[in-house]
Amino acid sequence: MKNLIINTNPRSDMGSVNIALAKKLADTMGGPTEIIRIYDYDQRYFNYQFNQEWIDLLVNAKSLIFPVPMWNLSIPAALKDFLDKVIKKGQVWDIDKNNQFIGLLKDRPTYIIMTSGDYYLPGHPHDFVVPYLQTLLRNLGIKTVKDFRIGGVKGDASLLADKKFMEAKTKEMFKAFGLSNRRKKKFKE
Repeated sequence: MKNLIINTNPRSDMGSVNIALAKKLADTMGGPTEIIRIYDYDQRYFNYQFNQEWIDLLVNAKSLIFPVPMWNLSIPAALKDFLDKVIKKGQVWDIDKNNQFIGLLKDRPTYIIMTSGDYYLPGHPHDFVVPYLQTLLRNLGIKTVKDFRIGGVKGDASLLADKKFMEAKTKEMFKAFGLSNRRKKKFKE
């Protein structure tokens, strides 16, 4: 089983604070990691054909990591499109004999690393990212969903080069995810 990172960043992996933190998290959790770079796939957005490769990765992942930037108070359109292509009836959800929606995914550690230009604490009325993802994932059967928010990220490539900033955010992330007692390596570019 692999750690699975869902990368919705259109830029390269090295240019994003949340992607760097996601990689650090996966490394600390151990085992192999697979990254789905949504923008690297020829998926013809909004054609709504299911992507069985992605569904299989989602179903079989040891953990899920969503490094997601807040765009216009919500998730990037590419992430919504990804979700539409993996949320397949009979594999990820179904309807029971009482016509109730049931999630078919096994619970596993799931992490949301949200970056935003402003600061959005839990419960902020303009944060539609974390509540949306938490609700959706829980409906699919994943109950263990934790989030870490990093505000003030504008042009985060410069922040990525700031070793003190990245070390501090890495430490904060591990604490937020309850991983502060695990062995951690110093942040490396």
